[in-house]
Amino acid sequence: MRYRVAIRFAIDGDLRFISHHDTMRLFERALARTRLPVKYSRGFNPRPRLSLPLPRAVGVASTCDVLVLELCEATEPGDVLAPLAGQMPPGVRLLDARRVEAGAAVQPETVTYALPLTGEQVSSAQAAVERLLAAEQWRVDRGSADGRSGKTVDLRGYLVSAGVQAKTLRWTVRVTSAGTVRPAEMLDACGLDAKACQHRVTRVDVCWSDAGSADRERMGPASQADAR
Repeated sequence: MRYRVAIRFAIDGDLRFISHHDTMRLFERALARTRLPVKYSRGFNPRPRLSLPLPRAVGVASTCDVLVLELCEATEPGDVLAPLAGQMPPGVRLLDARRVEAGAAVQPETVTYALPLTGEQVSSAQAAVERLLAAEQWRVDRGSADGRSGKTVDLRGYLVSAGVQAKTLRWTVRVTSAGTVRPAEMLDACGLDAKACQHRVTRVDVCWSDAGSADRERMGPASQADAR
């Protein structure tokens, strides 16, 4: 039997600048300080069996990231949440936890981001969003990690919705087996300087699907207050 728990957490402040790898290490070290029955991999360098199904871009805060943790024995989600929460550094808050049914794979379907705009950015961003939504395609060139030529991505094909309300740019994109839209790509498409703005972006909602079951849900509400 596989015993797994999905934990929703928020990350902000200076910790939003840590990488996906460093986030994994943060949870590994926190788990090592608890007495939870964590399941470890085999081999010469055993590691706790955990995953972050939706890697977060460096600089982007989140109110709805998810950690999936595998255990050696059945444990109530609340009994996992409490001891692990006590080991979190400032900037990481564990929000809730639930059991992942056997045979299910926690997968993101859509993700929503929010960016507060300055008064000077509102009108230009709104106009850019309208052009983007009216386009049948919006191709962006995506470079590879080593700086070589990458591939072309149709941003419009991933975009579910976008708009500017109350001086905040919000957009929702699909997450597929082929990938998704990076926050920086959306910011560039809206005429914003991604390097100057990405650190003010927050991931405010994720719709998760547990493959292998009929359930599709959000792990707890992502309210406007969370986004702030």
